[in-house]
Amino acid sequence: MRYNPLQSGFRFLNFTFYLLLLGTLLITSCKNSTTSHDIPGNGNSGRIISFSGYDWLVKSSSSTISGTAAPGNNYFSDSTENVWTDKNGWLHLKITNRNGKSFCAEVALLRPLGYKKYIFQVNSRIDGFHPNVVGGLFTYLDGTDNAEEMDLEFSRWGDINKATNAQYSIQPSDSIGNTKSFRLTLNGDASTHLFDWKPQKVDFASYHGHWASPPADSNLIINKWTYSGKNIPVNQNGKIHINLWLFQRGKIDPNDHPEAEMVIKNFQAL
Repeated sequence: MRYNPLQSGFRFLNFTFYLLLLGTLLITSCKNSTTSHDIPGNGNSGRIISFSGYDWLVKSSSSTISGTAAPGNNYFSDSTENVWTDKNGWLHLKITNRNGKSFCAEVALLRPLGYKKYIFQVNSRIDGFHPNVVGGLFTYLDGTDNAEEMDLEFSRWGDINKATNAQYSIQPSDSIGNTKSFRLTLNGDASTHLFDWKPQKVDFASYHGHWASPPADSNLIINKWTYSGKNIPVNQNGKIHINLWLFQRGKIDPNDHPEAEMVIKNFQAL
């Protein structure tokens, strides 16, 4: 057969086009495959855990340019050293120190639940945190400022001499009447904290022990507060978050590496 350079060139181009097409299909297939570490639209690589019958996204700041994220410009890790559930099904959030860095922890529900009573049964001494540690139980609408946010927070906000170490707040929390601070002194590991979110008001409460409804013994009531002001959040599909982080991380003594752990026995949305 006589050699035809034009025909050979066409064969080469066809083969090259085939390879390019195959490569494109493979890349597209990889992008479209979803694993527990790649949830479309969340903008945050992390693993999913199950706790109290719900699925939660574990926060990681490793994909950000600085390696940190809000709140507090902290390092957040989705490592099992920072977030895990134990054999009882209880959720553990822990601040750990690795290679000179403190890694914080946060989880968020994968779906919004709207107006409900949210009950958190805590099983750790949140009243004894390092002054710069903050434990938070709250609602938050991602990608917004002060939208649909109600907070239960345990912290002395960097002040070792601060008389209060817990607060209920509605954002913006610096508005007069939007925050109720109080002293939390537990008599053991067990405590219950809740907010009952309705369109016309938000009721907060904290109790000694674990309860699904208010205890009959008034001595078990740590604090209560009702907010009915102008900043009651409107339901816009914000989600429940639980976090443990460092306030004013940059001001903490470099030789002081605070570690802390917060354990949630159970979560309910009624």
